[in-house]
Amino acid sequence: MTEIRLNPDLDVAALASAFSAGQRLHIPNILASDSAEAVAGVLEAETRWKTTVAAGGDFFEMPLNGRVAEDPGKQSWLDDAKVDGASPLTQYIFDTRRLDLREGHEAGHRDAADAALDFMNSEGFLGFMRTLTGDDRVDLVDGQASRYRPGHVLTAHNDVSAGKNRLYGYVLNFTREWRADWGGNLVFYGPDGHIDHGWVPAFNALNLFVVPTRHAVTQVSSFAAKDRLSIVGWVRSNRRVGPQTREEANAAC
Repeated sequence: MTEIRLNPDLDVAALASAFSAGQRLHIPNILASDSAEAVAGVLEAETRWKTTVAAGGDFFEMPLNGRVAEDPGKQSWLDDAKVDGASPLTQYIFDTRRLDLREGHEAGHRDAADAALDFMNSEGFLGFMRTLTGDDRVDLVDGQASRYRPGHVLTAHNDVSAGKNRLYGYVLNFTREWRADWGGNLVFYGPDGHIDHGWVPAFNALNLFVVPTRHAVTQVSSFAAKDRLSIVGWVRSNRRVGPQTREEANAAC
């Protein structure tokens, strides 16, 4: 298995300065090229995704066989899943794959996507995160693989979750040659509700931002020529941080 490692040419001091100025950062070529290619190859070939849905009053997770329901009798659940545009609640439809030990995999039979999460919990990467953010509370990184296909979306939210001790959200992109008009863009909202900033998916790029930050993934268009692939999650602390009660979380929205 290919070793997952950072690009040795990263200018960490310059990146830390840029993150301090804006509290969010896009880092191109974050991984060594062979590491990025190994993870991308796994995600591009993966067939055992699950579609996760919290939209239009429906809440379910559906195992897939490629791009359709593993149980053909439940394909209509996927076909009928739609976001309620009038609802103020956070809603989403996208595909996920658990990282670390996948169901059916034994130790020693893990792939490069699993190894990426291991790497992000190595002292080398955690130290990089502490230097980048100037935050010594960084203790661990959680993550899942994600795939956004046409129609998939994640509406506005701020990533606050009671008891999770989330410090920073991240998207580690593995989509090649994406176009902005295909949607799937990570956008950030300002206090006035307008889009303040945004990033188009870019191969082997890390997007990092402080929690809470109100953001969304725009709906992938019907004419998108490929899938949006990434590993996503949060940089977390073992210490209590940020709003922890439901009332505090709502106040942070």
